[in-house]
Amino acid sequence: MSAEDDIKMIRQILTARSIPELVPESIDSGDALAVYNDLIAVRNTLTQFSRGIFDCDVIGRNMLAGSLKTLQANLRHLIWQVGEVARGDFTQRVDFMGEFSTSFNSMVEQLKRSLDDLKTSEERWNLAVQCAHDGIVDINLDERTAWYSDSFMKMMHYSPEDLPQDLRWETMIHPDDSNQAAKLVALLHGVDEPTVHLWECRFRTGRGDYLWVQVRGMPVRSGNVRRLIGVVSDISAQKETEKSLMHQAMYDNLTGLPNRYLLNDRLKQVVATAERSGNPFIFMTLDLDFFKGVNDTYGHAAGDLILVELAKRLSMGLRSMDTAARLGGDEFVAVYPCEPDMEQMTAEAVMNRFYDNLKPPVMLGNVPYQLRSSVGIAFFPKHANDVSTLFEHADAALYKAKRNGKNQYAIYEPGDPKEPAA
Repeated sequence: MSAEDDIKMIRQILTARSIPELVPESIDSGDALAVYNDLIAVRNTLTQFSRGIFDCDVIGRNMLAGSLKTLQANLRHLIWQVGEVARGDFTQRVDFMGEFSTSFNSMVEQLKRSLDDLKTSEERWNLAVQCAHDGIVDINLDERTAWYSDSFMKMMHYSPEDLPQDLRWETMIHPDDSNQAAKLVALLHGVDEPTVHLWECRFRTGRGDYLWVQVRGMPVRSGNVRRLIGVVSDISAQKETEKSLMHQAMYDNLTGLPNRYLLNDRLKQVVATAERSGNPFIFMTLDLDFFKGVNDTYGHAAGDLILVELAKRLSMGLRSMDTAARLGGDEFVAVYPCEPDMEQMTAEAVMNRFYDNLKPPVMLGNVPYQLRSSVGIAFFPKHANDVSTLFEHADAALYKAKRNGKNQYAIYEPGDPKEPAA
């Protein structure tokens, strides 16, 4: 082999190409054969390096053997540096392998930046968790374990050991919210859809009472590990506001009795029950006699006091199935379900009790005032089988009671005038 062939073969080795086969007749001297054998040894050594074996014997002569030993030492040091990077030492740099050094150093820099970003994200998450008023729960659905934020513990008055270890949270939801508990059970058994689930329920606290909470839960799947991230918000103040607004919408602000809107809803229920069961009910309309004189003589504050007192006395003895309501001004309504063919007897008993309740006077300052009220009565379905007509007939009976002298009741009879007396 010529010197030019030797150089060509060395270049093939350095570019990771295999050594071409040489036929004996191409080797024209013993020196050429020695060079060929040395090149074979170099190839075998590089093959060992490529397999990660860096403690092999380096065979060769002169410059090639020295270069291989230097490469071997560098590779061993590189392995150590990679281990140091894996243990978190991002100060490691390589400066002895040309372009590889640049790539390695760039990789280490990128790993360092990624780790710094991860630490920053974790710090932000921890800060957000600590500052949030909402409670955060992180559940591993496969391991059936859960992590709870401090804000969750504080909100629910629990310590970690107080919470159910088997994640049977449905046992901690108010019985009246069973439909919401079913949603929670579905999530805890592995709902896979990556969508946010939102529901409201009352959750039992560590004090034994119940707290209105809103739960936003999202299942997360990563490979075979399933998690559920939940955010729990205290909405008790919101629920109190809603309750107050609902009460204002459905109840009279002065007397606390149901107003016209709630009365209409109650009447629908009473009519439906009566039609289904065949049992009748008594319908009464009433107002205060001489009420205008109270406002004119004693003022509107005294008039309000009279209205409140009448509402109290009308409500005395009401059963859970009965309803008393204020329509407005001094107009009131009462509904009393009863047994079949007992309308007359029940109405008399109710009226006797009502007028007995009116007897104690109301004190307007130092002045006793005697309550007086006229009442009109109609029976469902005897006198009418719809609410509108029932109102008309009860009002007609009320006008009759006033014509008869006031402070008494009258039961509707066909032919009673539908207009008040002139």
